[in-house]
Amino acid sequence: MNDTERFHAFDALRACALLLGIVLHATMSFLVGFRELRFPIADVSQSLTLELFFFAVHMFRMMLFFMVAGFFARLLMQRLGTGGFVKNRLRRVGLPLLIFYPLLLPLVVVPIVWAAKQQGMQPGQGGPPGMPPGIPWFHLWFLYLLLVMYVLLLALRAVGTRLDAQGRLRGIMDSVLRATLSWRVAPLLLALPIATVLYLTPSWIQMGGIPAPIAGFIPNAPGLFAYGSAFLVGWWIHRQQSLFDQLRRDWKLYVAVAVVATVVAMSLTDVRSHFTPLVMSMEKRASYAFVYVLGVWCWVLGLSGAALTWCSAPSARWRYLSDASYWMYLVHVPIVWSLQAWMMRWPLHWTIKFVLILGVAGALLLASYHYLVRSTFLGKLLNGRKYPRSLPLTPVPT
Repeated sequence: MNDTERFHAFDALRACALLLGIVLHATMSFLVGFRELRFPIADVSQSLTLELFFFAVHMFRMMLFFMVAGFFARLLMQRLGTGGFVKNRLRRVGLPLLIFYPLLLPLVVVPIVWAAKQQGMQPGQGGPPGMPPGIPWFHLWFLYLLLVMYVLLLALRAVGTRLDAQGRLRGIMDSVLRATLSWRVAPLLLALPIATVLYLTPSWIQMGGIPAPIAGFIPNAPGLFAYGSAFLVGWWIHRQQSLFDQLRRDWKLYVAVAVVATVVAMSLTDVRSHFTPLVMSMEKRASYAFVYVLGVWCWVLGLSGAALTWCSAPSARWRYLSDASYWMYLVHVPIVWSLQAWMMRWPLHWTIKFVLILGVAGALLLASYHYLVRSTFLGKLLNGRKYPRSLPLTPVPT
């Protein structure tokens, strides 16, 4: 494929991963687990349905995002070279983190304090559950982890180029990935090392699933290893685009196994308290770790194949959402949590309030992107260039 080829399926995957994050954060006030942990933004109407939804989507969302990030990282490296790649990533990832973090941090804290006052909590009693010590990144942790991954990638690439000048090792890795996908055992082999690391990490279940490095300058080892693995898989899929056909062929199988693995993982733990450490026997803990990570990889590969099957054609609407999703995800938490804090004591069923929160937040986020970002300097900062302020009504050229 030439340098101007645009991968519309991976644009769609990136948009879905970010937008699903907004939906997940909109569920938090309705989750029993958060209420039990004394998180201030806890609604009077709780929902086991949203607990199950949160558990399932939380399994794969960020692993899918980092797989897509690795895919686009190699694309940028090919197009821009090492120097251009570094400049691009500093401008599109580093600068937004530097700008938005100090602006958003107080806005994220305000709804928590507001909700704590409504709950009659004393200062310091409530906060995001499971927050480790160190500078809190909140939902912007993915930007910091991306920067860490880019540094490690450049170092690994420099060492690999010296030690594997003839490309033999890379050829072997190409063959291994191609063979494992062809034999449909890739999820098993990818799950084993990550499941082992998680099994050996006693506190990993505390935050539900793969632990995110949400605080501190040194990412936790299990999270860095797991998300770094997804990043490298994305890099290697871009390196071997012939694998697209195998992912298209097997996406239904992977999704089916992912659903089964998700149900089994749910049966091995109490979904309502998956944000607290669980006491498990060694055998049950090993089973849970393996089934969970197997489900993660089946979701990632299955959804990638589904996107390649259904979203490969140019689509103005997906392109628009892909561009908008970055801004929407960056600024959504203060809006969503403020709406939750405002509605949490209303005597209405959770279904009504959940729909209201998503509807109002979605409308505000899309409108702010369309009128304040898309055709402004913010649009150039986040999307690389300014786009005309027009609705996506016609397909865009490849």
